[in-house]
Amino acid sequence: MLLSTAGSAAAGTIACVPSPGNAAGAFNWIRRIAIDEHSRTVNMDIVRSRTKDTETMGKMRAELVSMEGTSSGEPVYLFNAIPAAGEEVLSLFKLFKSGDWQLVRAGVVFVNKVPALRSVEPGMSFDCKRSDLG
Repeated sequence: MLLSTAGSAAAGTIACVPSPGNAAGAFNWIRRIAIDEHSRTVNMDIVRSRTKDTETMGKMRAELVSMEGTSSGEPVYLFNAIPAAGEEVLSLFKLFKSGDWQLVRAGVVFVNKVPALRSVEPGMSFDCKRSDLG
């Protein structure tokens, strides 16, 4: 189900950064997530490459596929990264509030046009701030 009319009437933005103290491996390549509920777009600041001394930053765009309301008052956001040309893995993300904000990612590949789960990354905590538009 796509965005509900109640969700779009109160559309805003939410920006998230990794919480301090997260485990070193999970999602250490995502530095910021910005979701625009009205335009259904998600922009992520990511680490494209890393050496011992430097990191090369980049951007990743995603489409907000679903924004479902919950009893806690915060929606569950489902979005998929728009793969770059030549990439075979589609990344699906779920951002939800469970005490604190959690992000989980699944990698999906298509074999003969049939989706197959390739990987699931463990969740990571994010600090998120909301700002309403209009």
